[in-house]
Amino acid sequence: MTALDNPIVRVVVAEDRAPVRSGLDSALGHLPGVAVVGTATHHAQVPPLLDRHRPEVLLLGLALPGGDPVELTRTVRAEHPATAVIVIPVPPVTNEQVLPVLQAGAAGWLPPMADRDRVIQALRAVAAGGGGTPRRPAGRDHRGELTAREADVLGLVAAGLTNAEIARRLSVSEATVKTHLNHAYTKVGLQNRAEAVEYAKRQGLGPAEPA
Repeated sequence: MTALDNPIVRVVVAEDRAPVRSGLDSALGHLPGVAVVGTATHHAQVPPLLDRHRPEVLLLGLALPGGDPVELTRTVRAEHPATAVIVIPVPPVTNEQVLPVLQAGAAGWLPPMADRDRVIQALRAVAAGGGGTPRRPAGRDHRGELTAREADVLGLVAAGLTNAEIARRLSVSEATVKTHLNHAYTKVGLQNRAEAVEYAKRQGLGPAEPA
């Protein structure tokens, strides 16, 4: 039995985009063990909801008006450490948009129109890991979201190459390697190089020829 089955996982949805909010309401409304205890459409509405309900999860839309999602994430993690923050970006999802909130303490991110299974996976990951543990919010295979070059770079990281060695191997600059890595980290939900190595090995990523 998981925390999604019993007891109730309380969720606050902070999202002003009506289609996204409607999709979340539909997905969450049919999940056993999950209760949406509050909805916010402005940054100012979020703190009172958290104070009142002490939810396990805050689903935070990055388009929410009235404030900075990075600062709000830091505040939530400081004042409500038991509440995990899962952010919902604005398409197209970019490293520049998602990475700052992950670094501020968000547990992960969901696509704006995530389906029911993706939401379940996100909540299960948070319920298993606790609000303070950064992790991927959804458990599905992300290889299809990586570009071929991003997958190559992760594979070379797993093979033990440094960024400088990868740059020489691929005939690109070291800055380009870092960019590919940052994008891959964001897409897959990785926090550091050790996680990148583990992920690449688990997914069978590697160079076309021996390094």
